[in-house]
Amino acid sequence: MGPKVKKKKARKRLTPLQQIRKELDKLEALHEKEEAIVEKITDIIDEEENKDEGFDFDKWEGTDPD
Repeated sequence: MGPKVKKKKARKRLTPLQQIRKELDKLEALHEKEEAIVEKITDIIDEEENKDEGFDFDKWEGTDPD
């Protein structure tokens, strides 16, 4: 008996439109991650700027606009 040969699974071939949709979905997910990073960086900058001005967000009890 010879070595066991694995069969390759047949891949479903995507249409060009399906390929484009898949790539757009990846790009959208990446954009969401970028926005989250920008928001975190902005928060850090705001905290540092306000720390210099003596303002502490943790102690602030503002009103909620809702």
